[in-house]
Amino acid sequence: MGQLIKIILKIFLYLLGTAVTIALLLLIGAKLKYYSIVLPTAKNQSENISPGIFGQYVNNFIGTGGFPAWVCGMNFPGATVPFGMVRLSPETITLVPENYLVPERKALNTSGYYYGDNRMLGFSHTRLAGTGATDGGHLLFTPTTRPKNIDYQEDFYHNFSHNDEIAFPGYYSVNFKDEHILSELTATERTGLHRYTFEESANKNILLKITNSMGDKGGRGVKQGKVKLTPEKHEIVGSIRTFGSFAGRYGGQEVFFVVKFDQVFSSFGIWDGIKFTPNRKAATGDDLIVNLSFAGDDLNRTVNAKVGISYVSIENARLNLEIEVGNQSFDEIVQKAQSKWEGKLSLIKINGGSATDRTIFYSSLYRSFQMPTIFNDVNGEYLGFDNNIHQVTDFNYYTDLSLWDTFRTVHPLFNLISKEEQRDMMVSLIQMARHGGSLPRWPSGNGYTGSMLGSPADITITEAYLKGIKDFDVEFAYKKMKEVALGNPNNREASGRRGIEGYIKYGYSPDELGDESVAQTLEYSWADYSISLL
Repeated sequence: MGQLIKIILKIFLYLLGTAVTIALLLLIGAKLKYYSIVLPTAKNQSENISPGIFGQYVNNFIGTGGFPAWVCGMNFPGATVPFGMVRLSPETITLVPENYLVPERKALNTSGYYYGDNRMLGFSHTRLAGTGATDGGHLLFTPTTRPKNIDYQEDFYHNFSHNDEIAFPGYYSVNFKDEHILSELTATERTGLHRYTFEESANKNILLKITNSMGDKGGRGVKQGKVKLTPEKHEIVGSIRTFGSFAGRYGGQEVFFVVKFDQVFSSFGIWDGIKFTPNRKAATGDDLIVNLSFAGDDLNRTVNAKVGISYVSIENARLNLEIEVGNQSFDEIVQKAQSKWEGKLSLIKINGGSATDRTIFYSSLYRSFQMPTIFNDVNGEYLGFDNNIHQVTDFNYYTDLSLWDTFRTVHPLFNLISKEEQRDMMVSLIQMARHGGSLPRWPSGNGYTGSMLGSPADITITEAYLKGIKDFDVEFAYKKMKEVALGNPNNREASGRRGIEGYIKYGYSPDELGDESVAQTLEYSWADYSISLL
């Protein structure tokens, strides 16, 4: 019996040692793979294009990596302008098969791009910046030289290296060396511009995943995709409703788009989730991909696309494109985007410090101006919290205000260096209360998300008013603050204070009446003090 136990023990130790050895080898292999991806360094200029005086200190890739994923800043490296509706940026796909670690994301980053990835799906037009929520990803462009035998049921991607990326405020590019395609992006507030340069004699094709959404790996998905091609105008229009971390809480977010190309489609077709149909000009469904081919010649290797988006209508998307871009070239829009960023970055000038210090400072300042999001179109129309179309008067309407985070740091900064935008943001919060019933605590798109806790709008609005930003309806704001503080908002879960009854009764939030009692007590006390100052 004792001999049998010894044999079993030896077998167990052998198996355990083997398992540990295999695990260590896999870990070492994973680390080597990871470092082979992250050690190459992206650049911020090329021979033909470079950032501005202040933009040269911005590293677009800070905050896009790190492991585990939640140490990541959830930032993105792509092209946008201050507070832009369009954030045109690459989407990557994780090395982890089917993303078992974070199943609702294709990348380990909620903004779609993770620095530890080396496979790129393409370039989409919307996302949140620096949050824990996966939203956006509308209209994914993927250039390719392979028109045949594409499996539309699987994600098509390119391998890439950070050595082949260039990014600075207002511009992003990556060279897909496997297919010899240079992809360049820039943006205005409501439009995104693409420039794809192919190798001589190569097939020039672009896949447009109409029903793309960051987060669709987790079953939130996309619905109600619509697309229509007008080949004689080189134009594609359509819409899609996505259901991300936040948009799914208020019924989804619908976006409308107009795409204009500078070349004739030599061939085209639509995948509708069941089959690919050549020469098809329109389709609806939850799985739509357009495959475009361009002929041209070896002297014209570049395909340009201009994309206008709107949350109101296709007509407004077209108007946004006509007013903000019109006949301007890609290079002209890059210069304008740079100028807009230089205007913001130059608001604070620093002396001394190392090059690293300046990079950290201006990269952080750059991120501060990426969100909230301008939500109204060029004609002033926007979709309100009541799902009706409203018209701005003397302000821009903003959404995606991460108030629970930003009332502590970003909005106090705006009170000092960006007062005009800060005033418009306060007006926007009040409009949300008019249309939705209560001041929000984390508004996104055209709805309440109910994210986080407390009533940080009380603090944000009060501080702006006390620091001299007073051109808004403060009486209405004060009324709405009191409604929430006294426990009777019309939409408590989305905009009010959870557990407010206990807080009112005892002067603090008792643990036995709900979760987060200490945090609630601190948040509610801070907000009440702000209301008293107002």
